[in-house]
Amino acid sequence: MPKLPLGGNADAVRARIAALCRNRLDPADLVREVAEQVRCIVPYDMGTWAITDPETLLPTDLLTVDTSGLGVQATKASNEFAGGDFNRFAELDRVGRAAATLATATGGDLDLSSRHRSVHAPNGLNDEMRLLARDGGATWAVGCLTRATDMPDFSPEEVRYVAAVASELGRGLRVVLARNPPAAACAGRPGMLVLDEAGRIEATTREADRWIHRMSPPPEGETPIAIAIVALQAQAQAQAHGTADEAPRAARLRLRLPAGGWLLVHADVLVDGAGLSPRTAVMLEPAGPAQMLPLLFALYGLTGRERQVTEYLIAGHKTAEIAERMWISRHTLRDHMKSIFAKMNVGSRPELTAILGAEARSA
Repeated sequence: MPKLPLGGNADAVRARIAALCRNRLDPADLVREVAEQVRCIVPYDMGTWAITDPETLLPTDLLTVDTSGLGVQATKASNEFAGGDFNRFAELDRVGRAAATLATATGGDLDLSSRHRSVHAPNGLNDEMRLLARDGGATWAVGCLTRATDMPDFSPEEVRYVAAVASELGRGLRVVLARNPPAAACAGRPGMLVLDEAGRIEATTREADRWIHRMSPPPEGETPIAIAIVALQAQAQAQAHGTADEAPRAARLRLRLPAGGWLLVHADVLVDGAGLSPRTAVMLEPAGPAQMLPLLFALYGLTGRERQVTEYLIAGHKTAEIAERMWISRHTLRDHMKSIFAKMNVGSRPELTAILGAEARSA
């Protein structure tokens, strides 16, 4: 089947997307707008876009532009966590790919993909394009676009177009979040809830219930996506790891609340007399300094070396001592500091410490 050409207004749509990414929209609104603009140039039949925690790549806000429902999304998530399939988001992030198609990865034999066999084929879907909105060395959103069997595979030209748009979106999301940097914590105590085998909330403490009501509301009767995804990852990790005695550390993500503040959501599989249980315990608590400092570094786009310099600066070390500890010249250190100040829009070390110092000391 012949490939689809890009529409004649592709450049105009790209310009509109770039303008959207400069308009300081709420992150969820920005992703929705970009998703619709992309669809005008690169048509797809079903698509899922999600804002992610850049540390874990887990979705914190699922923005679907199709009717697949949470059940299909859960199957996709389980496939992602189980590993071994083509174009997993974690692998694309590791190699820095902004967009990739399943047809290319499988050499045209889509049945090689367990995701295609279990999710796409049963729903009449064919090729899939995955995108990562990356900027500053981190991924701020992901997308999964699929076409029906009567549509051609995505073309290399479409992949290049989506990759360029994804980079624009990543920059827009990071800048929006950096303009309103997260506080170390939001008011509230930790809460716990239990999900049953189907991912439904079975029981909850009063404090957990309060946190749930502060999240973006899910569809009626469904579990909030951040909670559902973390629970799915915990179950997948536990099953892959084998016995309860060897279970890995709990799955987790940081969630930005609509009214402000960040929540830490982490989960682990419950154990009963027979070993691992299909039920999952999920903890909800204010994200503390140890979780927020890496996020702040990512938001401001600091490189690994710049993060190291920043940690020394806000810990109070003198510049001569920092240069000696890092085995670099004072001139190189000054270059790093100049770059850090520019990225964080500060003019001095005291201003830098005012933004990050409390986080670092607590962490």
